[in-house]
Formats: sequence, C-alpha cells, structure tokens
Amino acid sequence: MAHSTGAAQTTAGHPKVKNGKGRLSDSVRQGLAQRWSQVGIELTHHLPYTIVGTLIAMAGVWWFGTQQLGQSTTADLQARCRVLFHLFHSLHICLSAIGTTALFWRRTRRIGHAVLAGTLGTMMPCALSDYIIPYTGGRFLGQTMDFHICIINHPQLFFSFMFLGIISGLWAEEKLATSQFFSHGVHVFVSSTSSLLYLMSFGFMAWISDVRYVLPAFIIIVIAVWLPCCISDIVVPVSTIGHEHDGHSHG
Repeated sequence: MAHSTGAAQTTAGHPKVKNGKGRLSDSVRQGLAQRWSQVGIELTHHLPYTIVGTLIAMAGVWWFGTQQLGQSTTADLQARCRVLFHLFHSLHICLSAIGTTALFWRRTRRIGHAVLAGTLGTMMPCALSDYIIPYTGGRFLGQTMDFHICIINHPQLFFSFMFLGIISGLWAEEKLATSQFFSHGVHVFVSSTSSLLYLMSFGFMAWISDVRYVLPAFIIIVIAVWLPCCISDIVVPVSTIGHEHDGHSHG
C-alpha cells in the first residue's frame, strides 16, 4: 500500500511539474513580449524627433553647400565636406558610446558588460548610420558613390573616439541620467549631419541643387538615423536590461 501510495503521489506530482514549467515558459514569453513592445513604443515616439532633427540638419547642410558652391567648385565643396564629415562622425561615435555605456553602467554596475555594450552599441549603429545606409541609398538613386569606411580607413580616429566615449559614459553616468532627452536630441542632430555630409563627400551632391532629390535624400537620412541610433540608444538597452530602464522623456 505504501508503494502504491508513493506511485500515486509521483503520478499526481507530474502535472504540477509540467504546470510549473508551463507557468515559467509563459512568464518568459510575457517578459520578452513586454520588452519588445516597449521597443516598438520607443521607436514610434522617437520618429518625430528624428524627422525634426533631420530637417534641421538638412537646412544647415544645404545652406552651407549652397554658400560654398557660390564661391568654389564642386570638388572644393566635396573636400570641405569630407573634413566636416570626419568631425561629425567622430562626435557621433563619441556620443553613441557615452549614451550606451552610461545606461548599462547605471543599471548593471558591471564594468565589463558596460564596456562591451558601449563597444557593440557604437560600432554597428555608427557603421550603419554613417556609411552603409547613406552609401546604399545613394547607389539606389543611381548616384556614383565611393564606399568610404572610417573604421577601416581611419581606425585610429574611430577607436580613439569610441574609447573616449566609453570612459566618459562610465565617469559621467549620474550627470547623464537627468539629461537623456537632450543627449538623444544632440545624438540625432549629429548623426543626421554626419550622414548628410557622407552623401555629399562621397558622391551624392545632386540634392543640393536639384529639388527632385531633396525628398529621397530626406528619406535616406531619416532611415540612416532613426533605426541605427534607436538601436544604440534604445533597442540594445531595452533588450538586454529590460523594459523598466530609464527611457527617454517624450514631453
């Protein structure tokens, strides 16, 4: 009878284990759904800021380009744009590393994780935003583009500003906690300007003088800024840390 009772208890116990596993699985799925739902909300909220930042950057770069074309040749303008591109690209690298590193350091207090997040959250998004998407967009529109990749052509420039950003993110994370709206706005503007200057430096000058190319250029820059910058500022932190991170303010 004791054996029979034990068997009955074992048999009765199996459904509890299965139910427990089922509840754990549901909990995991619910947590993942909440995280990616938060990512979708953040992407939707940040699109208007990206559009405004892109319009401001386009106005500034267009004014600069038209002023320069009135005083010099297209080749001279491209040379000046390349100098400015490397300046804004360096700023973009630094800002991206600061933001991602600071958020991870504040939430995890694991320096290795923060440094790794700052590295990955800078290399991939900045490459997409500043080279790959502008180059691909220009080629799609039939422009003759040079594929210039700073991380290969100028590694000392790329990695020095990335490590400067990582160190700054570790050092200044408390100050950055209260200024995420401002820091993200600056990030969007710098990224937009960098992407536009890449277009002008390496083959796509037509949007300055031909109104038919203004809207296509705008769409390219919005895509180049919105997705990679949000991956760096939002998707990587949310997917790794969780949906309760200090999200950006949406006024």
